Amino acid sequence: MSRPEGLAASDLNAELTAARGELTRYRDLGDDATADLMRAWIDALLDEWNRRHPR
Repeated sequence: MSRPEGLAASDLNAELTAARGELTRYRDLGDDATADLMRAWIDALLDEWNRRHPR
């Protein structure tokens, strides 16, 4: 059973919000390696967003 599109968008929005918070925290701590990983995770989430919501 597929999920409603609005719920999928909401899930991605929550993930992006959490990832942004973690990226900021690691950047503030000076943990550049983990901040780079968080940026890669955000890029992957945005790619998934674009896959689900093509223009």
